[in-house]
Amino acid sequence: MVPQGCCMFPFTTLVSCPRSRAGEWNFRLFGVPVHVKFWFWLSLLLIGASDDMVAVLIWLAVCFVSILIHELGHVLVFRMFGEDAEVVLYAWGGLAVPRRGIRGTLAQFVVSLAGPLAGFGAAGLTLGVARWSGATLHLGHHMFIPMLTAVPALSHGFESHPQTYLYWSILLNDLLFVNFYWGLVNLLPVYPLDGGQATRAVIEQYDPRFGRRRSLLLSAIVAAAVALLGIANHNLYMLVMFGILAAASVQAFDEQPRPIVPRPSGSW
Repeated sequence: MVPQGCCMFPFTTLVSCPRSRAGEWNFRLFGVPVHVKFWFWLSLLLIGASDDMVAVLIWLAVCFVSILIHELGHVLVFRMFGEDAEVVLYAWGGLAVPRRGIRGTLAQFVVSLAGPLAGFGAAGLTLGVARWSGATLHLGHHMFIPMLTAVPALSHGFESHPQTYLYWSILLNDLLFVNFYWGLVNLLPVYPLDGGQATRAVIEQYDPRFGRRRSLLLSAIVAAAVALLGIANHNLYMLVMFGILAAASVQAFDEQPRPIVPRPSGSW
């Protein structure tokens, strides 16, 4: 499953959202239409598979709420630029889909980063609650990307309720993983992640004609490099995820107009 992103690319790739509405759950939140695809839940179950049903339910709830917060961050900034948007949660994460789209490098750049910033805000709130509860926080890294973990204190009655301690620990760390770690992964310059969207906006500003093509080439290279790191770190999840993202970037790259190199004029 890809960390959540904002949909701004008008072409179809391996990670595009399916058009089918079969099994879709629709509702409105703060006036924002939200569409949850059936495959959203299935992909989360595949990632968070466990024989502990409570842990699985915590994982599903954390991902649903966190990804929704992320996409609402995009929607809020869309509205600041005078554009309405709706949210779609699907197998590869989430999308904030504007009605017409927005123009301008600054607007596209800010919209792209609004989602991760909303997630970091949720991670900050989690850290505050963790510290208030007496948890010890640790900053490490996983595949070159910083990762925060929390170890709750054995207090507040946890000594006599080991299951409560376990699920409290799972809740804190799932929230930190989705909102902090996935947020950082989402800033990589890889399509369709938010970092890829922001990078595209900047490159297109300096190269309006072929900037999108070059941003997709950069996306393919970075995604392939992360997939190779996944092999080196025996991380099947990162290998598969970024391998698919690399293929999607190559696919989108091939659909872009190619630069026309003029033939040199010669004389007989």
